[in-house]
Amino acid sequence: MDLFILTLFASGYKLRISTLYQLLTGRRTSSVLLHGFFYDNLNVCGLLPDLKNERFKRAIAQLEKNGWITRTESFGQLTTSGQAELAQHDFTPLVGLNSFRYGRMRQECWQLLNFGIQVLSFLAHGQKDYVPLENRPLYLTQVKHFLAQAPADLLEKFPQELTALFAKLPEASADFLANQLTGFQQNGQTAFQLLPSAWQNTPWDKLYTASQQDLLLAHVRQFPSLYPLIVAADQKNYNHSMLLTRQLFLAGDSVKAIMTKRQLKEGTITDHLLEWALLDANFPFERFELATGVTGEAVRDLQYQDFDVSYLNFRLSQIKEVKQTRWN
Repeated sequence: MDLFILTLFASGYKLRISTLYQLLTGRRTSSVLLHGFFYDNLNVCGLLPDLKNERFKRAIAQLEKNGWITRTESFGQLTTSGQAELAQHDFTPLVGLNSFRYGRMRQECWQLLNFGIQVLSFLAHGQKDYVPLENRPLYLTQVKHFLAQAPADLLEKFPQELTALFAKLPEASADFLANQLTGFQQNGQTAFQLLPSAWQNTPWDKLYTASQQDLLLAHVRQFPSLYPLIVAADQKNYNHSMLLTRQLFLAGDSVKAIMTKRQLKEGTITDHLLEWALLDANFPFERFELATGVTGEAVRDLQYQDFDVSYLNFRLSQIKEVKQTRWN
């Protein structure tokens, strides 16, 4: 656990320690999400919802004792010794981790895929006598709905798209996930059975598994025969109230109009728009009066009181600048 907490300081910035804990346990206020975004930790949002604050504090204390971070009041920052410690470990298998986008329904989406693949595999071989992976209503209902809406060529297209989907993943990720699948004459193994030995301890087992699943989920929506199987579950990865605000805004409503229609406070609508901006690479920044001068290395440290725009527009200016810097 201590090493994982150390990775949260890898950006080298001075981080508010209490906000890191809130991010890990899934608090999704705009201030927490922005902190995660600015300092490269948004991917762990809600990853450890059951993490006790006492355990987190012990890890922080140990990191400070080891000389890997320094603490100044409520902030922590990576030291050169901490940077050297991180350099001794290969975290490449975690590059796909995106709990902010997929964390709410990750396991449900993966289980739906696994179950749907099993059903289609046996259907393709004309077999009905098998033990289904699932008997819970959520999964049974979704798979039945998927089959009822499926095109006539589903049994032909589905395996083709499944092969193409796994071809998009790194070989180790594809093997890890594909070997968990169950179908005709194939019984899938558990994730733990397939975990590389270096990733079998807590919390690395969860991190590794989640990262591989997120890599797959990031690609699956490109496949029209596969994605309908999980689309309903995937939509629940989003904040539903945020989606309603997004829908009204895209229909042309102003922030004030949305507040009136939805009977919500301005702060709530602001939170929705900021969350949307963090999630969507195609967010319509052009519809806002953005601040000028929100640029440079110190963009994260700027204060909105110093700019002649609203809090929302200032934060959107920061988000756009940081996104553009990362893309370039």
